[in-house]
Amino acid sequence: MDLYTGVGLSDPWKELRKKLFRNTEPKVKIIAITQPLEELKQQGVESGTIPAYTARHCWESSNKYTDDPMENNKLDKQLIQNLIKMGHDTPLQALNYVFDVEGITKSLQAQWTRHKIGVGWSFRSTRYVSGSSNSFIYNTYDYIKEEEKVKELLSMDEEINKKAIEIFDKKIELGSTKQDARKVMPVQFATHCSFFANARAIRHLFKLRLDKHAEWEIRRMSAMMLEEIMKITPEIYQDIYDKYTK
Repeated sequence: MDLYTGVGLSDPWKELRKKLFRNTEPKVKIIAITQPLEELKQQGVESGTIPAYTARHCWESSNKYTDDPMENNKLDKQLIQNLIKMGHDTPLQALNYVFDVEGITKSLQAQWTRHKIGVGWSFRSTRYVSGSSNSFIYNTYDYIKEEEKVKELLSMDEEINKKAIEIFDKKIELGSTKQDARKVMPVQFATHCSFFANARAIRHLFKLRLDKHAEWEIRRMSAMMLEEIMKITPEIYQDIYDKYTK
């Protein structure tokens, strides 16, 4: 089972969105991650095993390291798994990521920013950036089977978005500030941000936001984040990934 099916996501009407007014699709990529200094790299420590290295101070178990960096790396990956099973996840805070996230709605932003600990954002400013260039995230309507109904719903969304841009531009023309004119925008207008978080906070995000009770858009973004993160530090998230793919 693929990850998106596992978290209850489908997108049967994606092709219908492509021609809609200023449609945009989400993108997620990791642009930075905590790296060990050269001294630790020579011992076999890498980004994904930094938490294990720090955890060894709890038990003074660094003496288990060998002269073989590959063996040390293997030991640390095993320790990561043990830490997760024990629920001793404080050391995971030693590993931080920076994500570049595009194509999410202001509605998603409102949910996402309820997460407070170990995370931060740099969002596109709607006070200073003109809304005239806004694009939009359209609903998937994956729960509706009739194509004609979906077309009608998307047409309604498109009409609202076009009107919002028109009114925004008119308000600016009449002398409104950007921060006052922006209030006509529907919550489906697209924004982008840099998101920075430690591994402990990201695991917590995934546990809440990959669940089928979470709204589809934040589930989709979380699944995209998990796919990216599994390419770099899979040992810390393997249990979560397996939950939705096996």
